[in-house]
Amino acid sequence: MMAGAFCLLLCRLFPAVAERVFARGVFRLLSAMFGTLTQYLPFSFAELLVVAALPAAAVLLAWAVRRPAVRARLLRGGVWCVSIAFTLYLFMHGLQYARRPLAEQMGLTVSGSSSVERLSALTAFFAEKAAAARTACQEDAVGCMRLPDTVGDVLKNGGEGYARLAQRYPFLNGTVHRAKRVLLSRPWSYTGITGMYFPFTAEANVNVDVPPDEMLITVTHELAHTRGFAHEDECNFLGILACVNHPQAEWQYAGWLAAYQYAADALYAADAAAWREVAALCSDGMRRDLARRAAYWAQFEGAVQELSTEVNHAFIQANGDRDGVARYGKVTALLMAYYADGV
Repeated sequence: MMAGAFCLLLCRLFPAVAERVFARGVFRLLSAMFGTLTQYLPFSFAELLVVAALPAAAVLLAWAVRRPAVRARLLRGGVWCVSIAFTLYLFMHGLQYARRPLAEQMGLTVSGSSSVERLSALTAFFAEKAAAARTACQEDAVGCMRLPDTVGDVLKNGGEGYARLAQRYPFLNGTVHRAKRVLLSRPWSYTGITGMYFPFTAEANVNVDVPPDEMLITVTHELAHTRGFAHEDECNFLGILACVNHPQAEWQYAGWLAAYQYAADALYAADAAAWREVAALCSDGMRRDLARRAAYWAQFEGAVQELSTEVNHAFIQANGDRDGVARYGKVTALLMAYYADGV
């Protein structure tokens, strides 16, 4: 644990070390090892570990209560396990918070603010792209977008957009190309979580109960974590780029729709009247999909979701990111910089 704490301090003091030694060195080596072992499993090994840990912990606790002589050994073993887990977590995820900003690696100039006119133009650009991509999407019986393949095939194909992106940005190459289905997806929705990267198995776990357009963008977001990126705004941004670079129309639509939502939220906060003008560009298909998403999440609102958000906020802050969950919304600045010449 002391070694891990030293590496964490070193990376926070010297971002170049975090980038060259850990993000592009140690992490890639470990990710290749764990990812190769787990990505071909047809189930989430992470979910299996988490579910199995609960009864295992209960058995160990009962054993310790009935046999006081083993308490010391269990305590020592627990300390060793926590120490190893902490160090592995740092190498597989935690140290990535200190690496060079994604914008710097991509040569983007990110501005902290933008005019309403510029933001309005960006939002309109995304709305038009989403509407155009929507026309090529398959629909279900109620006129909402449906997945282009089975859930299993979708999870296998999530890395295709990254394969194209990596031709321009080689640092986006990775060994993990398949996301994992979470069997307990429906109850998981009560937490408001659509996906989670599990660093100990290098798995991108996805809630497959959510609406199709949201599931697709979640797949590419979680795969961004498997490529060594920890900050949520950067993974949101990479997830969008991976979707719009995917060869299938449904993935492209999911990416453009996500980009529109982030930009529209920022525009609404800046000028509600301008937002209403741009929102008129949304197609009927887009409106049906957004209404379905709102109706889906309305089922799960409550204390569990609020608690989950607070825990996630605290977790992100504990990794040195003071913005916490607010970091998710900063993707608009990256989109503005990337599409500076496109609107």
